[in-house]
Amino acid sequence: MKNILTLILIIAFGYSLQSQAFERQLGLRLGTMSGITGKVIKDRKTAIEGTLGFRKGGVQLYTLLEAYKMLDKNTNQNWFMYFGGGAHVGFINGYNRVRRWSNTTGYYWDEERVSGPVFGLDAVMGVEYNFPVLPIVLFFEIKPMAELQSFNRVRINFWDTGIGIVYRFNN
Repeated sequence: MKNILTLILIIAFGYSLQSQAFERQLGLRLGTMSGITGKVIKDRKTAIEGTLGFRKGGVQLYTLLEAYKMLDKNTNQNWFMYFGGGAHVGFINGYNRVRRWSNTTGYYWDEERVSGPVFGLDAVMGVEYNFPVLPIVLFFEIKPMAELQSFNRVRINFWDTGIGIVYRFNN
């Protein structure tokens, strides 16, 4: 009796695992932060995304958790919207534009050199189009972020927009 119950549980668990659809994507993102992006999507509802990004002469690793929604359920199942958040860690070696004040000329823009580690929080909101015949996905996203640069400066960017193309691997 115990063996039959174990066999039933194994079959039921195996059947539930096969019913879950996972999709994997790998591609490129171009924008303020450009890089190589990979994503695992479960049942077209949730996804985890990792990006190896290059910005300001450095490299960062981004990890995001995203929720997926179909834009128009009635007519077209190729357009999806996603949103979520996550964090990043990395290194930069470049310049920031800084607004400064002078008693003689007023406000002016200057460049300040920054170099060192960065730690940050990210949000993401985007739209993607899945080609029905090809395993290609095009996306446009906005990814605001706040980060601590070199342990002494906080930087916020609300307009890190990006476009990209990814290849879709289905199970």
